[in-house]
Amino acid sequence: MLSSQASSVMPATVTSLPNGDQLPKSAQNNQATNAQLNENNFFQLLTAQLENQDPLNPMSASDFAAELAQFSTAIGVQQLQSTQQSYGNLQLSGLVGKNVAVAGNALVLGSGGTATGAYNLSGPASAVTVTVGDAQGNLLQVLNLGPQQAGTQSFTWNGLAADGSTLPAGTYQFGIAAAGVKGANVTATAYSVVPVTGVTLGGSNGPTVDLGAGLAPVGMSDIQQVF
Repeated sequence: MLSSQASSVMPATVTSLPNGDQLPKSAQNNQATNAQLNENNFFQLLTAQLENQDPLNPMSASDFAAELAQFSTAIGVQQLQSTQQSYGNLQLSGLVGKNVAVAGNALVLGSGGTATGAYNLSGPASAVTVTVGDAQGNLLQVLNLGPQQAGTQSFTWNGLAADGSTLPAGTYQFGIAAAGVKGANVTATAYSVVPVTGVTLGGSNGPTVDLGAGLAPVGMSDIQQVF
């Protein structure tokens, strides 16, 4: 809990088909040729089927066309999935260098002298107050954000302490409090706004995003907003 050392309230700016298992072993070591090998295998099987069919009950033209259509559809789905994955990876790499909001109360003050934080309100609030403190929990500044609507909001802090002094760049912490309209209860959830330093693709749980400010990597579903 932040100790009370700030004596003034400062206004702030608010910005509101998987591959088959019957491929030759060489195909297992060359993923780039899987589609071609699948085609070859299909036509080998189809040829063998035609050569060994019952002469008194041959495959009809409609059955032959249906087999070709099914294979064509399967290959198309594989190609589409591959394209979608490549496009998704490209989008993820575009996050590097951007700021994202994740669960937490870290407030990163950059060399430019400003810091951005975010929060979510379960309902409209008649007044929202942000308290800024250091790593030891000492209160440094109080920001009065005024009335706010429900949902996710962001705010900026100019890096000044309550006494007007400029604080050094670094990672601070903040708390958020909200008073509901007409006495209603409002839950305020804090989010850290931190830079994305890298993206790790693959893994059993999907891609993860590496964060700055000493925060642990998170999954894509943990990102609340991109700035």
